[in-house]
Amino acid sequence: MKLLKITPRLLWGILLSMIASLLNLYLPLLVRHFINLKQFAWSGLSKKVLLLGGLILIGNLLVSSLSDYLISSEGDRQVRQLRLRLQKQVLRLPQKYFDQQISGNLTSRIINDVNVLRSFLTETIPAVVTGCLTILGTMLITFSLDWKLTLLMLLVFPIDGLVTVPLGKISEVIADQTQSSLAALTGVTSESIKQIKTVKLNKTEEDVFAKNAREINKLYRLSLKGDRIAAMIGPLQSMLSFCLIMAVVLYGTLRVKSGSLSTGTLGAFMMYFFQIIGPINNVALFYSDRKQMLGATRKISEIINETAEETAGKEQLAVAPGSSLLRLDQVSFAYQDLPVLEKVYLEARSGEKIALVGATGAGKTTLANVITRLYPVAAGRISLNGQASTDFSLEQWRGFFSVVLQENTIISGSIRDNLTLGLNRKVTDQELWDALALVRLEEYAKKLPKGLDSLLGESGKQLSGGQRQRMQIARACLRDFKFLLLDEATSNLDADTEKIIMTALDRLKRTKNCGQITIAHRLATIANSDRIYFIKNKTVVASGSHEELLEKVPDYRRYVHEQQLKEKR
Repeated sequence: MKLLKITPRLLWGILLSMIASLLNLYLPLLVRHFINLKQFAWSGLSKKVLLLGGLILIGNLLVSSLSDYLISSEGDRQVRQLRLRLQKQVLRLPQKYFDQQISGNLTSRIINDVNVLRSFLTETIPAVVTGCLTILGTMLITFSLDWKLTLLMLLVFPIDGLVTVPLGKISEVIADQTQSSLAALTGVTSESIKQIKTVKLNKTEEDVFAKNAREINKLYRLSLKGDRIAAMIGPLQSMLSFCLIMAVVLYGTLRVKSGSLSTGTLGAFMMYFFQIIGPINNVALFYSDRKQMLGATRKISEIINETAEETAGKEQLAVAPGSSLLRLDQVSFAYQDLPVLEKVYLEARSGEKIALVGATGAGKTTLANVITRLYPVAAGRISLNGQASTDFSLEQWRGFFSVVLQENTIISGSIRDNLTLGLNRKVTDQELWDALALVRLEEYAKKLPKGLDSLLGESGKQLSGGQRQRMQIARACLRDFKFLLLDEATSNLDADTEKIIMTALDRLKRTKNCGQITIAHRLATIANSDRIYFIKNKTVVASGSHEELLEKVPDYRRYVHEQQLKEKR
């Protein structure tokens, strides 16, 4: 898979860079001609030589500037497209992929690994192409000037290769390990910052620091290895280059004294020698740069080649207005071959409030994730009005639900940004205020300097835990949906506020003729449900009203008793 492409714009940039290299090749010849002139006065031939040299320098400057801009801007454009492609792919990956990843690692792939590809495209490829042209042109010109001195100068190739090739192979391994270590460090650092409150409250600063320090020290050790290689390559190349320069100067001086070589030719040779040192090193490093690029490409390709969710693509199926029936029939689900749900059967209807109840770990939240197709079912069938869930596109299916999760889902931005998140319609300010009033946040928002446009900070840090939950409920109420799914959505609210909000949600349920699916532990939250599904041992063991289950199901009675004891504490 080609992540980056050789485009016409890039080719034009490389072509201009080649022209600049050819102009550079002509300069030593002008210097040679000028040195060999018998008269250096500002007149005649010397004047023409200097003017031509000046024009070449100016032309070289203009051509090189345009070349650098074309190459760099094309690299930036392709990197932008690749990052957009990666971002889009990441957002379309299934939930199970993220369950196995560290977010910081993905961030590193999108930022750091893509930068490696940009460097190869905009620096390595042009440098190697122009370097090869410079080396070839230099060899042809110097052979035509003096083949003996050229052969001496050619010793730079095998000597440079003896140094760079073995050390370059070691550098490849170090570079690949460094990229992986950098990704790991990005992951643990972002995680520790994101969970800073948890870190402080659990007094685990030293443990987190030790974990981060291990990654930092690992990266440091790899950097030291790279520094040692660089410290060897640089001085060795400099020493060998100096020895070769001395050899060329001494041999050329002897030839000048003997009259078999002109002073101008020796000067041109020296200029050519210094001119090809950089290109030779660039060509020698191409192999290691390519290996680093392939490593980054492999990691990025792994993300791109992951099977993404097909959120759209299917035709929108017509859904009759009015009452809806959601049914789960013999639904089973396993996570990494570990059964979590087995042969679950339940129904939810418009205008009805059902509750999913069970001990912690019984599979209630997993069931909610299966209903919204965050996870695919292993067996069984989910349907809406008799139509299988898989007949709908993911986008249409998830549009049937408005979900409020227990965990914080407030994004960085304003109140307006959070309330209108994911809405595909225009919402008036009055609708936003009404939603805030429903969850008793209207007065709080009106006291803020910018009202609806007030910023809430990263993950809503300006809000309390209860306010964040209420903001999520307000967001959910603004959506057009058939079922409102509440997963411990009022766990951070005091009993009085919860009662007011649940009453408002009951009124909303009747107004919108929608169904309500509630996952909760508080008895006050579930007791007035039309039907309660009691989950135990990975399946629904009983269903009915609160009173019916208390009378007929001993396990439910025991569960209620345990909850009552917890709530009294």
